[in-house]
Amino acid sequence: MKTISKGTFQNSFEIKKSKFITIAAQINSKEELIKFLLKYRDLEAQHNCYAYKIGVTQQQGGFSDDSEPAGTAGKPIFNVIEKMELTNIAVLVIRHFGGTKLGAGPLTRAYTTSASELLNSISLINLQKAYKISFSFSIRDTKKVDAFLRQNDLLIKQREYNHDPTYTVVCQNPKIFEALSFLIANFKQEQIYIEMI
Repeated sequence: MKTISKGTFQNSFEIKKSKFITIAAQINSKEELIKFLLKYRDLEAQHNCYAYKIGVTQQQGGFSDDSEPAGTAGKPIFNVIEKMELTNIAVLVIRHFGGTKLGAGPLTRAYTTSASELLNSISLINLQKAYKISFSFSIRDTKKVDAFLRQNDLLIKQREYNHDPTYTVVCQNPKIFEALSFLIANFKQEQIYIEMI
């Protein structure tokens, strides 16, 4: 799976006096989708059609035709996202109607072209499987654990100090922690995906 670079990307083109403006951004939640749509939709335009996809192991997605004939706008945008194997993305296509009806086929092609031309011009980021690992250990072993993590270039994402220290680490090879298993307890592992440029 891939996603697009962070930031907002935009292009536009015209067909029979209808202007299509496409805006895409990386999103990571439904809340970010809502913020994206509220920020970029054009209330003066006749149609604000969009598609989105979020997640890797558990994916969710959807689309809206926003009063265009059913299946001619949101679904074609979503199909471009699917074909390019993208996730964590929202694509909004704003149409300013030019007065000439395009018909279902040309309209579908217009929305497909809007999305594909923009997405093909953006740098893509590969998402690689990794593991988020949380573990606790005796405070007397802190120096040994820290030294092990440094030696293996493992970045500590979070540290908590209650009765015993608890670290959260992201790595691509969970087997590396077998070498540390004699020191750690309460081992918890979650599969995630990280960006690999």
